[in-house]
Amino acid sequence: MRYEESDKVKLKREMVDHLDKEIVAFLNARGGVIYIGVDDQGRPVSVPPELRDRYDGLVGNLIGDAIAPSCRSKVQLAYNEDGVLEIRIEEGDQKPYYLASKGPRPGGTFVRLGRSVRQVDQEEILHPAMDSRDYSFEKGVSERQDLTFRHMHENAEEQGLPFGPDKFMALGIQDAHGKFTNLGLLLSEESPVVVKFAVYTEGMDFKVKKEFRGSLVHIARSLLEYVEMFNDTSARILQGQAERVETKSFPGASMREAVLNAICHADYSLPSSIKIELHPGYARIINPGNVFHSTLEAALNGLQTFRNPGLVRIFDKLGLIENYGTGLLRIREAYENDPRKPEFQVIDRYFFVTLPNLNYEEAVEGDATKNPILEEGPAAALPPPPSGATSSRRPSSASSRRTQGCPGRRWRTPPGPRYARSKG
Repeated sequence: MRYEESDKVKLKREMVDHLDKEIVAFLNARGGVIYIGVDDQGRPVSVPPELRDRYDGLVGNLIGDAIAPSCRSKVQLAYNEDGVLEIRIEEGDQKPYYLASKGPRPGGTFVRLGRSVRQVDQEEILHPAMDSRDYSFEKGVSERQDLTFRHMHENAEEQGLPFGPDKFMALGIQDAHGKFTNLGLLLSEESPVVVKFAVYTEGMDFKVKKEFRGSLVHIARSLLEYVEMFNDTSARILQGQAERVETKSFPGASMREAVLNAICHADYSLPSSIKIELHPGYARIINPGNVFHSTLEAALNGLQTFRNPGLVRIFDKLGLIENYGTGLLRIREAYENDPRKPEFQVIDRYFFVTLPNLNYEEAVEGDATKNPILEEGPAAALPPPPSGATSSRRPSSASSRRTQGCPGRRWRTPPGPRYARSKG
């Protein structure tokens, strides 16, 4: 058997002094296994029989005394058929775990990131502790108590919903002592949340840069309207067909669901902003906060977990979202008839959604019959390729009608490569 390192596998030839850090890192991540008795090429060299009792005792001391909180039930030892010591570590449920001699501080707390062990900072120590204790940011008392709710009143009135001080406690905007909660802060005009929106050129220069602030209800409605201005529609007339074919850059409900998913499931206790980036070939939506108490695979299969249940409930009442837990499924369904697919990634404590732009196409040089599309009307002049680039690419022969605040404006898909799915 040949062994290989990965984000959940660590290989060691022999017992090492810093094994406690490796165990702590796996406990604070998604768990994993450490193999002792494997060389650098992944070949088993076996632990000599005379060392096995000693190794068992060393590991036993580490998990019994050197690591806190107690992790005895999370670590299992066994020798396999190759004579290799397997130390199997489950993900901890009392994070953060740390070296008992150092305490829960950066010098004693580690996490597995890819194939490496990384020391965490004080903020990262705080959040695992909050997660493992089912801490709810929404229910915390807001630092500001002078909150106003103009946009909440306006939106509730539009939906015919009662909203006022007598409803604050039932909605979670105030606690049992009459104090405004963090949920109330997020919905108020005094909310500190900032959502950053940007449109980039091929050369990564800004074309548009804008920030949305205030009540999350106001941010959501304003942002959805603004983003839709950049969701272009192309119109093509195919040979042999009387009707023209229209294609949205970001089809169906994909952009709307990605934006609302970011707002509803962001971790607002993190000092970071939601970001919406439109690049020539794709859109990327990033929110602080990874998948809450679940896995990405489970979320993509429709499992519902809510970091901000109060916010989700209010957005549902206001008609901003339709069905709980279906956002990611609706994004995938929007691309089901195209070979290009959206991507979903969890990187550290951030969630990424990447949507391919279906109006961004790669053409094949010299192949005039590759895409038999007739011009609908005169095309605009083509922009030059990025500065310093040598390009053999041509734009698609499709003419498009762009709905970016300029109805009827004709344009061509800009030159450039078909979107290659980003890895983060």
